Amino acid sequence: MDATTTPLRSKSARVAAWFVLFCALALVAAQRLQLGLCSDARHAVLRELVRAPEPAQVVFVGSSQTARGVIPEVFDARAAELGTSVRSVNLSFFGTSRQLAYLTLERWLDAHPDTKCAYVECGVLSDNQDFPHEALSRFETPSDALSLALSQPYDVRNAREFKRRKDHPPTFDPLGAFTRIERFQLHAELSLEALGRGPEDCVRALFNLAVQRGASLYWMPHEPTLGSVIDSQLSERGYYRIMPDSPLGIGGKAGVTKQAAAVSYENALAATFKDVDDFGDPSRFRATKLYAERIAALCKTRGVRLVFLDQPNFRGRPLRPSQVAYYSQLAELFQQDKSVLYREDSFQDSGHMSVVGAEFASKALAAHFVGAEKK
Repeated sequence: MDATTTPLRSKSARVAAWFVLFCALALVAAQRLQLGLCSDARHAVLRELVRAPEPAQVVFVGSSQTARGVIPEVFDARAAELGTSVRSVNLSFFGTSRQLAYLTLERWLDAHPDTKCAYVECGVLSDNQDFPHEALSRFETPSDALSLALSQPYDVRNAREFKRRKDHPPTFDPLGAFTRIERFQLHAELSLEALGRGPEDCVRALFNLAVQRGASLYWMPHEPTLGSVIDSQLSERGYYRIMPDSPLGIGGKAGVTKQAAAVSYENALAATFKDVDDFGDPSRFRATKLYAERIAALCKTRGVRLVFLDQPNFRGRPLRPSQVAYYSQLAELFQQDKSVLYREDSFQDSGHMSVVGAEFASKALAAHFVGAEKK
């Protein structure tokens, strides 16, 4: 090949090559520093907890139901009372993404191989993972993106498309050919989005540093107490709570009162209200099951005891029979005592426990953990 035919001879080719190299280096830096978790205070806490050098024997992973429903200090104190010394960390986040739970747990175990037990949230709320934007995480690496393209766990892109397809299914799709083409295109695009996260995350981190005048990588608009929120959650190893007298707390409590009037305590415990057991739907819960199975395989490979944790919503829908059967065959399944948690003082809003409820739930988890350890 002579100089006149060298691919990088033209200026445009050289610029393109330098751009690709820049993107690769940015992706490496973003993944190494986990810069993508700079979008709000809770993600800032998650980033710092995963990177922390202190060991922990027990971790809790899930959505805000677990972030607000498990207090590590209460768990540890109760375990000590029962004769077992343990340190726990709450790695839960906001939203209902089990893919993020899987990637968070994988990175935690990479840095903390001595972990003994992982409690991973499941349930009616956290199993609803319909749309990719709810499941794509800023932890993703190129290998995660490739896996996403190959496994193709999602059917639709967003809530609007989900509603359109549900209300108006396609009238002509011979042998499902058009659906398969759309799925392939969707997951190829999502994978490219994941690969482009590195440069995007670096730019975001630099912007946040500029806005915070070099004080922080994190940015939350209209949040003047961002630093104190991060510090308080880190000191409590990941526990997050809403102040009862805050607007969010007051509004949430009004929702609890409304739900209590709609569903009686007795009916909630008896689960007499009817609901569709749709967990067997092969398309809607495909992503949920895929990442539950990956979590189970990860824990088995790392020698970590896995417990799926049912975090109830206030007097709401319990686990369906198919959910109980599914999680029980994958690993242990622990269901919280609803006779206590269906009381109004146990919940701050209809989906999240109050401090009272979280203390009870944390003690119950500690008793479950210690009981299994002593067998």
